[in-house]
Amino acid sequence: MILIEFEESLYDPISYWKGKNDKEVEMLLGESVAKMFSYNQRNPHHCYDLFTHTLHTVAGIKKTAPALLRVAAFFHDIGKPSVAMEKQGRLVFYGHAQKSAEIASPILKEIGYSDAELKEICFYIKHHDDFISWVLPNEEYNHENKYLVPITKENMQKHMEKVLKKIDVDDFQPNKQSWENLLELCYADASAQAEVVIQNGSIIDTKEHKLNKIRALQECLTD
Repeated sequence: MILIEFEESLYDPISYWKGKNDKEVEMLLGESVAKMFSYNQRNPHHCYDLFTHTLHTVAGIKKTAPALLRVAAFFHDIGKPSVAMEKQGRLVFYGHAQKSAEIASPILKEIGYSDAELKEICFYIKHHDDFISWVLPNEEYNHENKYLVPITKENMQKHMEKVLKKIDVDDFQPNKQSWENLLELCYADASAQAEVVIQNGSIIDTKEHKLNKIRALQECLTD
């Protein structure tokens, strides 16, 4: 599949891709993409199979956003089938963001993206789950849990600085706009999830709560 055709397909992803079967998807973009087709995520946070979730995530990206962000949205979960683990009767996908970037990289290169474009796309893919354990400051939460981070400007700044320190000098160097783009991907990703998350008969989260967290994170980037 050529680059121009692929990017055009992402402006109306559901119309373009939903009518295709797994063999057609494989022919156009390869086996790894086709594996997402009809893949049951078996996780209470999700209401769609993996490919449908992907298409709805891409559709949630603003038309005015950079084309590379829609590309990142298309590949952001491609690594899930490779890392899926059974846990308490459901699937979990630890490390899938990094794995997704690894799997997407050669596909992107084959489509025709430059090394610089590839690095930027993979930045968004690698970091789209960075804030999954962050909490609103006014929420009740276990303060002893080191994985839970209050959403504040200070913590956001510390996180961005921490990421920059780990990035090689010749890799993509994210700026404020890059983080704004990333949070748009996070928002689109959450928008394509279940309205209510039920586990063991109890509501443990909601889509609106997730979106509120991302809005709070976006507010942290405002001057």
